[in-house]
Amino acid sequence: MADTYLYPVIGNKKHYLIAGATGLVGKQLLQLLLNDPDTGKVTSLVRRKSDVEHPKLSEKIIDWEGLTERDIPISVDATFCCLGTTMRKARSKVAFKLVDFDYVLKLAVFTQRAKIPQFHVVSAAGANSKAMVFYSRVKGNMESELHKLTKIRSIYIYRPSMLLGDREEFRFGETVGKIAMRALSFLTPKSSKAIYDVQVAMSMLHFSKQPEKGVHTISNEQMHELT
Repeated sequence: MADTYLYPVIGNKKHYLIAGATGLVGKQLLQLLLNDPDTGKVTSLVRRKSDVEHPKLSEKIIDWEGLTERDIPISVDATFCCLGTTMRKARSKVAFKLVDFDYVLKLAVFTQRAKIPQFHVVSAAGANSKAMVFYSRVKGNMESELHKLTKIRSIYIYRPSMLLGDREEFRFGETVGKIAMRALSFLTPKSSKAIYDVQVAMSMLHFSKQPEKGVHTISNEQMHELT
């Protein structure tokens, strides 16, 4: 497995671990972390090497199915989980749950075992373990399991509404929805207003700098007000 560290941790600079750095929010967060003067190193868990080059960035190629505690680097200040897929990509409920529940929880458990003090994860507005909608139910179940990881000092769960940003794949229904939400933005309350990927990423970085003990759910409205 490839694991090349290009940038040493110096003094009190931070070492961050990120998963899902090729996704919508993950791309934005990765750039924010790399450009932040308080960052000493960012370790990104990836399936294959990306085209991102930066002296602070270390990419660790992993297999999520075979991920073990040994794949988690030492001396990490915070874990950022931006993992997520869609039913269209996953093609089945089982495959969807594997990414949005199983992999997320695996990373959270290993974060706890590695004694990393912070875990930040992107969930979704409407997440509810009792929801009728499968997507919302999976997100809700994931959140419920995170509440059980009491040895992680600070857990932050971010619940964005419809995400705006440049996706690699075209989704006709979602594109139409985004156009409608933009047009009606002035009528839409912040609790359900579409939000840009970078706004979510900025919120994650913000709370990582001043973490409070316990499990915290950051609403779509809070992220709009913050950014």
